[in-house]
Amino acid sequence: MSKKHKETVQKQFTKTADAFAKFAVRDTPEVLAEKVEFAKPQPHELVLDVACGPGAFILAIAPRVSFASGIDLTPEMLRQAREFQAEKQIANAAFACADAEHIPFPDASFDLVSCQLAFHHITKAEPVLEEMMRVTKPQGRLLILDPLAPESDSKFELFNQIERLRDPSHTFSLRLTTFLSMFEEHGLEVLRQSVRRRQRSFNQWMRRAGLEPGQKRYIETRKRMEESMPGDKAGFSARVDGDDIQIIHNEGVFLARRLSENGR
Repeated sequence: MSKKHKETVQKQFTKTADAFAKFAVRDTPEVLAEKVEFAKPQPHELVLDVACGPGAFILAIAPRVSFASGIDLTPEMLRQAREFQAEKQIANAAFACADAEHIPFPDASFDLVSCQLAFHHITKAEPVLEEMMRVTKPQGRLLILDPLAPESDSKFELFNQIERLRDPSHTFSLRLTTFLSMFEEHGLEVLRQSVRRRQRSFNQWMRRAGLEPGQKRYIETRKRMEESMPGDKAGFSARVDGDDIQIIHNEGVFLARRLSENGR
């Protein structure tokens, strides 16, 4: 990522750290537990979560593994993560400030490397995927979760325009077909994959981006969302719910590993 975009990401998530971590959290305990189960963690394993945010996944998986580490670009997010770690009294976890394109660990360090709901903040996905692969052990696993953009070109463009209007650190969400092609090009075998339909409150989604009703960017984003509703032009499956709107994010979940030389 460019220095300018990294600064945009840090600015956005510094401003929204409290809302993101405490007041408008994305995942319920049940969803976190579902993600941990999808990864199939083992007691002996070392885990790394890239772009860990306030550390929810690391603190959920740590009791199931030997040690769990999280890295993030934004110090304020890491402060939240360490605060939650102290509250939960989890000893086998640690957090560090680091860039996903330059992961500060040696080759083949981890059994499981995850990156959750962060690829859409990255200008180029491949360098991050390659760094994740570098620090994964030869028989280790990669866990990647991210919202999926619609396959249709027109919906893809409008979907990402609305996302960027809400959050300037958003680059673009990838299509399912793009993820699968990227994994194949990098010699990864998808062990498990799923598409989960996550229903969300528009107002909570906006609050997590630091926006409240009446603010200019809230008004502009809501207007675009409402305009997209006839014919579902942006792929959010949006519907009015009182003074709120219910939207759907299709979330891709992938568990992959490096193909061996004989392709098995």
